[in-house]
Amino acid sequence: MSTFSGIQQAANSLAASQYGLQIVSQNISNASTPGYTRQAVDLASVDPVGGVPRRYAVGGGPGGVTVTGTSRLNDSVIDARARTEHSHSAQADTTAAQLSQIEDIFPEPSDTGLSEQLSTFWSDWAKVANDPGSTAPRTVLLQDGATVASTLNSMSTSLSDVAASTTQSLGNDVDAANTAATQLNSVNSQIAIGTATGANVNSLLDQRDQLLDQLSSLVGGVATINPNGTASVQVGGQDLVIGAYNGTPASVNSITVDSTPTVSVGGTGVTLTGGSAAASVTTLTTTLPQMQSQLDAVASALASAVNGAQANGYDLSGNAGTAIFGTSDGSGTVTAANIAVTMTDPSLVAAAATSSSGGNLDGGNALVASNLGSAAGSADKLYGGLVGQIGSASKLAQQQQSTQDAVTASVDTLRQSASGVNLDEELTNMLTLQRAYQASSRVLTTMDSLLDTLINHTGA
Repeated sequence: MSTFSGIQQAANSLAASQYGLQIVSQNISNASTPGYTRQAVDLASVDPVGGVPRRYAVGGGPGGVTVTGTSRLNDSVIDARARTEHSHSAQADTTAAQLSQIEDIFPEPSDTGLSEQLSTFWSDWAKVANDPGSTAPRTVLLQDGATVASTLNSMSTSLSDVAASTTQSLGNDVDAANTAATQLNSVNSQIAIGTATGANVNSLLDQRDQLLDQLSSLVGGVATINPNGTASVQVGGQDLVIGAYNGTPASVNSITVDSTPTVSVGGTGVTLTGGSAAASVTTLTTTLPQMQSQLDAVASALASAVNGAQANGYDLSGNAGTAIFGTSDGSGTVTAANIAVTMTDPSLVAAAATSSSGGNLDGGNALVASNLGSAAGSADKLYGGLVGQIGSASKLAQQQQSTQDAVTASVDTLRQSASGVNLDEELTNMLTLQRAYQASSRVLTTMDSLLDTLINHTGA
C-alpha cells in the first residue's frame, strides 16, 4: 500500500466515522420525538480491487471503509402487530366510553331514580285505596305519575343526545381518516421518487408509519408495505390508499358515512372491523336502538297496566275509569319520548271496584293497582332488566378495555425496544465512533510525520 493510499484510507475512515457520529447525534436529538425510528450508519469494507481478494490485488483503489447507507432500525412485524392492537384498543376505549355515557342516564340504585319513582307511584295507589274519598292522595298519585313520565321523557332525550354526540364523533373520525389518507398518498409519492433516485427516505418512512397508525386507530385500516417503501391501506376490505409500485399508479379513495349510518369506501359499503369509528357504528346501529326500544317497552307497559286498571274500575262519581297515561304528541303509540299524564281531574282516578252513585268510596280497584309493579312483565321488571343489561355491558366493556390496553402496552414496549432510541446504546455507539475517528486521525498524523521526514529531513 502506498503512502498516499494510506492517507486516502484514513480520510475515508474519518468521513465514515463523522457521518456515524451525525447519525448518533440525530438519534439523541429525536429521542423524545413521537414516531421517530432510530437509525444506524451502514459501513462496508472496500477492497483495493473490487471482487478480488486483497492478497491477489495489484494496484486499484485505496480500499478501507465506506458508508453504504443509513438503516432504519424498526421491526416491520412488530409495527404491523402494534397497528392491529391499537385498532382494537381504540375500538375498546370508545365502546367503554359510550357505554359509560349510556349507563349514566340510568343512575340505579338511587333514591331519586326511576325505580324509586315507580315504587312511590304504586304506593300512592295504596294510599288512595286507604282513603278513596279524599282528593289529596289522588292528586299526589297524578303528580307522581307525571314525575315518572317526565323521567322517561328525559331518559329518552338523553339517549338521543348520546346518539347525536356519537354521530358527531363518527363524522370526526371519518374526516380525520380522509385527511390522513390524503397525506399518506402524498408521502407515498415522495417515497417512490426518493427510493427510485437513491435518496434517504427514512424521515418519510417515519411519516408513513405515523399515518398508518392513525388510520388503524380511526377506521381499522390494514396496511401493506410495498417493496419500494410505499404503503397501501384497506378499510373493510376496500382499497383506501394504493401506493405506487411496479407500474401501479398511486391513488386514494374517500370514506363517507350516511345517516343510517353506513360507512363506504370509494362508494362501496363496508363493515368496519376496528378503530374508534367501528365502535361508534355499533353504538348507533345496535346498542342505542336496543336501549331505546327497551325503554319504550317500559313506558308502554306502564301505560298499558295503569290504563287497563282504570278501565276495570270506577271513579269517585261511579263512572267507568278513563286513561291516566296518554301521549304528548297525540300519537296512538306510547313511547318513552311521548308518555304523559293526560288526566287532570283527581276525582277521575278509578279507585273503586264497583259502581256506586252519589259518592263512590270503594278502594278495591286502587288496591289491585298498587300491586301492578310486582307483576310479571311490569314496567318495574322491564326497567330492572334494562338497567341490569346496561350495567353488565358497561362492566364487560371496561374489562375488555383493560385487557386490551395491557396487550397494547406490551406491544408498544416491544416496538419501542426495536425502534426507539436507547440513550445508553447511543452513548456506546458514540464512543466507538469517536475512537475510530481518533484512530484515523492518528494515522493521518503519522503519515504527515512520515512525509515530513521524507521530504524535509532526507536526501543529499
